[in-house]
Amino acid sequence: MTREEVREEILEVSNSNILCELPTSFGKSKIALDLLNKRVPENPRVLIVIPRLVLINNWKKEIEQWGYTERFKGVEFVTYVSFPKKLYTAWWDAIIFDECHHLSERCRDAWSDASSQIAKNVILLSATVGRDLKRELKALFPDLYTYKVSARKAIEDEVLPDPRVYLIPLSLDRTYVTHRIVKNPSQKIEITIPYVDRWKYKGIKNRRIVITCTQGQYYDDLSSIIEWYRKKMFNETFKNLFLRKSGERLKWLSEQKSAYVKTLLDLLGKQRTLTFCNGIAQTEELGTCCVNSKNTKQSKENLEQFNDGFIDHITACNMLDEGMNLVNCRVGIYAVLNSSDRMITQKLGRLLRHPDPVIIIPYYKGTREEEIVNKMMENYNPELVTTITNLTELTL
Repeated sequence: MTREEVREEILEVSNSNILCELPTSFGKSKIALDLLNKRVPENPRVLIVIPRLVLINNWKKEIEQWGYTERFKGVEFVTYVSFPKKLYTAWWDAIIFDECHHLSERCRDAWSDASSQIAKNVILLSATVGRDLKRELKALFPDLYTYKVSARKAIEDEVLPDPRVYLIPLSLDRTYVTHRIVKNPSQKIEITIPYVDRWKYKGIKNRRIVITCTQGQYYDDLSSIIEWYRKKMFNETFKNLFLRKSGERLKWLSEQKSAYVKTLLDLLGKQRTLTFCNGIAQTEELGTCCVNSKNTKQSKENLEQFNDGFIDHITACNMLDEGMNLVNCRVGIYAVLNSSDRMITQKLGRLLRHPDPVIIIPYYKGTREEEIVNKMMENYNPELVTTITNLTELTL
């Protein structure tokens, strides 16, 4: 099925409320604008709800690109955070919920509490709508029609390109003592011990215990704490501790790869590359052209320079995971790995606008990262997945 065939089928849907669950890079914005053009009167009141204000420019460019500047010159924008307040200010010919997986319980409650119909048409857009949220949306919008195309289906139909994937297995060092594990950090009197003696000091609470260890031993200690929390997840407190510590582990593993990723970036040279990072600090460490929440003005300029072809490499955390358009971005480096299906899908979508996308995933063997990679590979063509042990084996 082609993009045009999908578009025509969606335009024929008569339901007032429609969910377009389409892969990132499929053209959801264009389809939504075509739906508006067909359904709303002249000088319509249209509201577009977005996750972040930075996405307003994306929508304005889409409206201009498809020739709708005059048609939708009065369109208004609001974030999901502010949506409940905006809800009662007007009646709308149509509301578009962009990246509708951000439609929080607070927003849904506000909609349910409204005393009268708010919008004649509702268009929801997302590449990743979970089962529970879809159930909530059907309750919220009674005649909701869902039109879904999976990323795998779009690739099989050659609507989207099939990415090449390079897996680079790495090993945590278990020879050299390079790390420190700190127990009882609030205590002032400090004792430094080797990793093998850690159990001898387990019951001591009135000393700050510093355990010197290897990279691999540090990971083992962190994982043992996470496993202990996992066994107590019936308690909400321990569940939150488990999730927080699991996130810390993935971030730590990502930090261990920074030097390796720098070498990889030097090798890639002028290849148009986006590196997904674990946080602001790593975006700055791996590249001078960063897109993060620390300096939104500079981030916007960096993104524009990348899209205009003046720079070839940008680093990002969160801000480019979804909703942002990248021009001619070919290579994606996963310096950080996420277990969230939604995050995995959204990151892939940043690259599928290129006709020959390449994904490079360095990961540590025998760790949580390897489990995530194995899960990710279920969605890729195995014939296009190559495992390498040396960067010289990269053939782009």
